[in-house]
Amino acid sequence: MSKMTQTPSLLPFDDIRALLDEIPGFDVKSASVFSAHNRQPTDRIAEIGRWMAGWQANSRPTIRRPVVALFAASHGVAARLDDGLQINQVTELVEEVQTRSGAVANVCARAELGLKVFELALELPVEDFSIAATMAETDCAATIAYGMEATTDGCDLLVVHGTAAGGQASTTAITAALLDEDNSLNQQRSPAEIEIVGKAVAIHKSHFQSPLEVLRRLGGREAAAIAGAIVAARLQRVPVILDGSQAVCVALLLEGLRQGIADHCVVSCHDMHPDSARLCKAVDRPVLLSGRYGDHDGTSGALAAGVVKDVMAVFDQV
Repeated sequence: MSKMTQTPSLLPFDDIRALLDEIPGFDVKSASVFSAHNRQPTDRIAEIGRWMAGWQANSRPTIRRPVVALFAASHGVAARLDDGLQINQVTELVEEVQTRSGAVANVCARAELGLKVFELALELPVEDFSIAATMAETDCAATIAYGMEATTDGCDLLVVHGTAAGGQASTTAITAALLDEDNSLNQQRSPAEIEIVGKAVAIHKSHFQSPLEVLRRLGGREAAAIAGAIVAARLQRVPVILDGSQAVCVALLLEGLRQGIADHCVVSCHDMHPDSARLCKAVDRPVLLSGRYGDHDGTSGALAAGVVKDVMAVFDQV
């Protein structure tokens, strides 16, 4: 009787890791030609132009299809929090985007930015991360893959923003895992959040050496989808604007998988999350807007995309 040998099937996260072997780098030649052609002084305007040229691999970079992508979801832990977004508030934000009303839709319309919202089963919150992992590996990997759809339709500049019930606490927990848990919890947070994140750190700490395990244990569907969008954009040479601490946190997490994976990203601004400043410092990417912004719908990211569009219009006239 003959024996058949079978190739072992890959674990879901192995497919994600394999994608990272294909990522392109910054095109120095295109960036250098751009700089030589435009002869601008080395200031923020020139830096933005060079960033666009190098990552688009085009000495004459263009922005024809900019897209603001919002990823909306919910966490089981939200019901135990006395502050932050709740499911009904996130639902209202999604409805505003879908009907093209509200702040972010107005900014996108004025700046001629595409606007997409990815509603990630709002009515089915992920598990409470202070009790168990938020997602199974298969579910997390599938959501990462779904997030990659943000770059379809030929977009050439992508803004990513997560809005989720319980999302602030999730960001706090992931920050604790990526940086240091002791300094992550302070008086700027509610007692409920401090207790919840403290329990989560104790339960999941043995898995903190694996970024994707951190994502599936402490992150929500919105964080997983943002991860997919960032990776897809890198593969397709689409520059990315990270909007909000959650997006910055996800980029930092991906850096743990492959150093430099978020080099095609910049940050829109600091937001109101207590970890915003140290996350931006840790990810070490340029911040486009000064000050702190408190929106939950991607408005600050849309404003930052408008700035990049205006900068590129300067070079279009050269």
